[in-house]
Amino acid sequence: MAQGPFELRVTEDAYGNFYLIDGEEVCLEVADPLSPDRLFGMLDLRDRGFAARVNEGFEAAWADGAVVDEV
Repeated sequence: MAQGPFELRVTEDAYGNFYLIDGEEVCLEVADPLSPDRLFGMLDLRDRGFAARVNEGFEAAWADGAVVDEV
């Protein structure tokens, strides 16, 4: 559970879930093609160039995202 100050934003510039690890690895969630609301698996990409692209895209989406004040 997150503790301390944090910020939540929403955007339509990104979709799906991904995890950026140490700026050099990206894990992408893969949806079940027959049941898109269920997780089928994870794709682990160890590519610094792709990780940099994902990071740049995330930073742009974060900057343009709407801040959620209350949950």
